[in-house]
Order: sequence, then C-alpha cells, then structure tokens
Amino acid sequence: MPELPEVEVILRGLAPSLLGRRILRLVIGEKRLRRESPPEELQEWLPGRAIFGLERRGKYLLFRLEGGVTLLLHLGMTGRLLLGSGPSPPLPHVHLVLEMEGGLALAFQDVRRFGQALVFPPGVEPAPLSQVGREPFSREVTPEWLAEAARGRSRTLKNFLMDGRVLAGIGNIYACEILFAARLHPAAPAGRLSLGDWTRVLKETRRILNAAIAKGGTTVSDYLNSRGETGLFQLELLVYGREGEPCRRCGQAVVRVSQGGRSTFFCPKCQKER
Repeated sequence: MPELPEVEVILRGLAPSLLGRRILRLVIGEKRLRRESPPEELQEWLPGRAIFGLERRGKYLLFRLEGGVTLLLHLGMTGRLLLGSGPSPPLPHVHLVLEMEGGLALAFQDVRRFGQALVFPPGVEPAPLSQVGREPFSREVTPEWLAEAARGRSRTLKNFLMDGRVLAGIGNIYACEILFAARLHPAAPAGRLSLGDWTRVLKETRRILNAAIAKGGTTVSDYLNSRGETGLFQLELLVYGREGEPCRRCGQAVVRVSQGGRSTFFCPKCQKER
C-alpha cells in the first residue's frame, strides 16, 4: 500500500500539470472501487471544473475544485494515478479517467480495487478525514505529545505508529525502518517508552520519510509515480523484506514475525526487548 512518501511524491508530480487545468470529461469503468461515489454524482460535480488545489492528508489525495467541490482519492493497496496525453489511456483495470483540457488524461488504475474515489459537494468536508491523525511533520507533533498519546497504552509500538488516527500516513514498511533506526523493539508496549525514546522515534520518522520522498518513494510490488516510474528508496531499506539477511549494523540475521496480520522485520540484537 502506498504510504505517506509515495502519496506525497505523486502529489508533487501531478501538481505542475494539473493545477489550473479544467476537467472536461470523465470516463468511469464498469467495475467499482471499494468506496466510490455513484457515477451520477461524479458526473454532476467534476466535469467543467478547474483544479485549483492539490493536498495530501495522510494517505489521501484531495483535489480542490472550483466552487468548493472536493475529489478525494485513496490508492488502496495497488492503486496508481498515471498522467498521460490524448484520450483515455488504453490500460487494464482503470476505474476512473479525468480527461483534462490541453489533451491530458489522469487515469486511476487499481488491480485489486481497494481504492477510493469520493466526491464531496461545496461545504461538505470529506468524512474520511475526520479519522486522520496528525501529520508527522506538523509542529503539533512533539515527543511530549507522542508520550501523552501513548500514555497507559499496552498496544505494541509498531501498531501504535501505524495507527492513522494518531499519526497520519505511516504504514508497515516505514514503521519497520523507523523502529530499527531508533533501536526499539516493535513489540514494546507504546505506553512504556521514555521521553528520550519518543525523541528518537520522531527524529527518525521525519528523517526516513523525507529521505523516501527524496528518492521517489519505495517500490516493493505495485507502486509507480504519476509518470509510471518506480521509486528508489527500496534500495536503502535496512530491515524490511530482509528476513535471514545480516543486519547492516551488527551482522545478526534479520527476523520476521507477524504483528496484527502484517509482517514485521527487525534485528533481535539491535532492537532488544526491555
């Protein structure tokens, strides 16, 4: 699933081409996404409106349109937003195409159909955003705030980091990398961390997310940017996907365990349980 860095890379790639450009026509696929506004609502609110703003909240992309209309997109597990020229791109598994003035077309491709495409009329704030936590780069996120948010919680540190209602946009890949960098065990109870621990977690969170954005994101299976290119941060992953390989810090074999139905990768020597 694309995480914060991948969605940010897509936004930065789309903005120069789409801002100020008008949507002329929609092409809606026959198969529905997991969450998708009815075709008649998409047709009512999108064509004829120019895009004046592009924003990211967590893993959501927000297209702010003329007249106060908002189009919210979520890429789910396998979604891609591909920008091309000419009429609707002849691609498989395309569920929505925005045909723009100037001959551009933005295609939402999603093989597994876990993505979302929802339109919100003027004055209606997208409901999914009410469940999105604070942005990791926000000044409101401090070690003290994280410690208070985790106070009394017995849930594991990794699952706490991945809770999008607390911190927005951190998924499995980056949670593993952040905790390795901070030398913290993924199964540690979040409520038992010290202020110094949270200081390291926040520092490494911001460093790793920024590095991933600079490298164009992480491509493990499906992610492509808006030009159809893979990211490069997967070349710098230190634990994720490296089960049985030597830790690049100490040489101990990286292990994989299951947490909450997801694979967690860590070094048992560098990230000892306390």
